Amino acid sequence: MRADLHGWARVRRAVEWVKRYRRALVLRAMYGAAYGASTTGASMLLIWLHSRF
Repeated sequence: MRADLHGWARVRRAVEWVKRYRRALVLRAMYGAAYGASTTGASMLLIWLHSRF
């Protein structure tokens, strides 16, 4: 019983942390996706240019 309560406290703490940092995590994920897309696009553009010339 005590271990179960401890587990629930950990889950509740994690939920509170996610609620508090959701905005920061979403922004970081969006920045990461934009950065990944831009670097992928740049590398694909370089490969395309090298294949043409």
